[in-house]
Amino acid sequence: MKLDTIKLGIIGGGQLGMFLAKAAKAINIEPHVYSNTKDAPAKKYATKMYYGSFEDFKKLMSFSKKVDVITYEFENVSVESLKKIKKTKNIFPPINALSITQNREFEKKFFIKNKISHAKSIFLNKKKDLDKIKNKIRFPIILKTSRFGYDGKGQFVAKSFAEVRKYWQDLNFVPCIIEKKIKLKKELSVVCVRDQNKKIFCYPTFRNIHKNHILFETYSPSGINNKLEKKLINISQKIIKKLNYVGVLTIEFFIDHNNRVYANELAPRVHNSGHITLDNSDTNQFDQHVRAVCGLNLIDSINLNKGAMRNLIGKDIKLISKISKEKRYKTYSRVKRYSYNKQEVKEGRKMGHLNFTKI
Repeated sequence: MKLDTIKLGIIGGGQLGMFLAKAAKAINIEPHVYSNTKDAPAKKYATKMYYGSFEDFKKLMSFSKKVDVITYEFENVSVESLKKIKKTKNIFPPINALSITQNREFEKKFFIKNKISHAKSIFLNKKKDLDKIKNKIRFPIILKTSRFGYDGKGQFVAKSFAEVRKYWQDLNFVPCIIEKKIKLKKELSVVCVRDQNKKIFCYPTFRNIHKNHILFETYSPSGINNKLEKKLINISQKIIKKLNYVGVLTIEFFIDHNNRVYANELAPRVHNSGHITLDNSDTNQFDQHVRAVCGLNLIDSINLNKGAMRNLIGKDIKLISKISKEKRYKTYSRVKRYSYNKQEVKEGRKMGHLNFTKI
């Protein structure tokens, strides 16, 4: 297949889909985007847009017939629909990895099976499970829904058994996990990519700062020592191999005050923390993901500059000039603004971001 004939199908038209579409166009790959909303940011770069529910198998199947290979920008896509499409079309990242990362219980069991250090967890699936584990819980803990949790949604810190029961009842007893609350020293992420020839590339670790459970800032380099850096990269490479993965995979890590490492979550896609690579690297995460899923070789020799990424959340999008002049960003020589062109400003909604670099 000639490079200029590849049609890449992207499920999801948000900002990640927008950057993927832009990266595809840059190397003469046609981005075709399937979105569930008409005001999708990805419209800006898509060769063609398709609209429908992410649960609508018929529309997804019709979309799949128009493209050569399929990827997705977020986790909450119907695995059952993708399995049917997979019979006639390649889908990357692989469906088995998506099914694991869609469900926190499956993800924790993957960590256990592969001896990857993580926060101790207990699984809640039936009401009677709570009474069985009453004496096993050491507070404080975090109650998390097994499915559909991101940016702090479906998460509650509980300091007593009564609070656990109340929060779970408020969630209508959907499957959840109880996770030990770690006294955090640092939150880090590793953005890795693996191509169809099993070649792996990992960006150096990024340091992340969250506010109200939403990513606020990312810094590169992360500032950790070489020994810890190597350990996190090795764990990330192990995970991406075990999943037989193709595309970008992001692994979020916690470091406690004793420098113990905990794998927190896996994101089977390009990641918010990787936005920093749009400007502090000569090859960004979106370029690498498109190359991997379309059967091209990764670029493994990159230049990385010091940088910071600041999310513009809610009304921040109207305060760009003020934010870009904040004291903590004065050491950077350049700032680039990104707007996701979302029509409605909402509290907690990611509207854009700023990338600061030191050249």
